[in-house]
Amino acid sequence: MYKKFFHIANMSIEVQSDLPFSATTFSPKFKAFEINTPLEENIVLRHRFEECRTTARSENRVYLKPPWAIYHQDDQWIYQWVKAEPPHENYFRTVVTDKEHSFLDVYNDSSIKEQFLKGGLTSLTMFPTDQILMGRILAYRNGCIMHSLGVSLDNQGLLFVGHSDAGKSTMAGIMKQGAEILCDDRNIIRKKDNAYFVSGTWSHGDVPDVSPATLPLKGIFFLEKADTNLVSPVTDSRYAFERLLACMIRPFETRDWWDNALDFLSGLCQQVPCWNLQFDKSGQAYDLIKGM
Repeated sequence: MYKKFFHIANMSIEVQSDLPFSATTFSPKFKAFEINTPLEENIVLRHRFEECRTTARSENRVYLKPPWAIYHQDDQWIYQWVKAEPPHENYFRTVVTDKEHSFLDVYNDSSIKEQFLKGGLTSLTMFPTDQILMGRILAYRNGCIMHSLGVSLDNQGLLFVGHSDAGKSTMAGIMKQGAEILCDDRNIIRKKDNAYFVSGTWSHGDVPDVSPATLPLKGIFFLEKADTNLVSPVTDSRYAFERLLACMIRPFETRDWWDNALDFLSGLCQQVPCWNLQFDKSGQAYDLIKGM
């Protein structure tokens, strides 16, 4: 068994494999996140290149929408990456995990084995994106993934929230005048000791800059493209809650996931200051934010 360790949001992900890793197994974007030993909070992800020994029973299927079929049985979750054509019985991989997604067995077929050996993998899970895993993990660890631009400015974390085309990449270019980019598309918020922190991820958008840094979350800005530059405080916590909920990355949604996620967002929008940010491409928004 071979191992590599990566850290994200003060957790480590221990990637185990039946096959040896090479210098090019994973995309270069993971290099900044790689560490030599696991952290106290450690998630184990085991890649197996063999047939899964756990049989998913049809009566336990709770979701079917290609590419995913999901089962809940015997206190485990089973994910199958299925083919788009009915009856969706053929699949490329099966994932078996515990309730809190702290240990995952990933069984890959021969086509996935070829991808692994070829290298250049853009996700640790070998899913289309790692947020499928991280979204579930964080629900049990006081956190969530937010569709956002995260930056470090004066050793404080700022989050610029918005969907695609909201201007996150444009704002990243503006903030690079004096801030470090954490990630321009997916960032993690976690609560610890009654304080909120933001961490960068490797799931970037148009801007390839990523950082594993974790910083106190000073404020959240809701992006709005405009012909002017203006920052105005959000005084309605319900408005902030709805804006954050709309941009929270959702994995497979269950009742306990919703309970945890809604409680987390409710506390977040009441404790962390939020602003509406109108901005143009002049770069003047940076001076407004820097002066706050």
